[in-house]
Amino acid sequence: MAVVGTWGDIVFSVSRRQIKTFDGLKWDSGARYSTHDRHLKEPLLEFTGTEVESMSFTMFFSAYLGVNPIQEVSKLLKAMRRGEVHRLIIGPKAYGTGKWVITKLSNSLERTDGRGNIIAAKVSVTMKSYSGR
Repeated sequence: MAVVGTWGDIVFSVSRRQIKTFDGLKWDSGARYSTHDRHLKEPLLEFTGTEVESMSFTMFFSAYLGVNPIQEVSKLLKAMRRGEVHRLIIGPKAYGTGKWVITKLSNSLERTDGRGNIIAAKVSVTMKSYSGR
């Protein structure tokens, strides 16, 4: 098994039997500025700090790729609801300046079998940088 990355006990991996990775990774960063009005001059910008960074990506779970989609979706939901805080590691690198929390999950239950069991699901994951702990 080749481990692509981790977030706590969520493992992004690829093997002959199983594929559990992400797609469309997007990392947003920003800065905050205050504007000070000045008499007969252009306003003055003052740097006041950075915005909270966010990371978003999509995960696709399929029984045909060796995973149980509902178990994987449940694992992500539980981690979000518990407020789990972990480093996001992709390859050899930890991303961001600290740890990350899941702030939003958007689940699309894509396919079912003839008995109504979910056999494929797509999850859009949104994380934010967390420095509170």
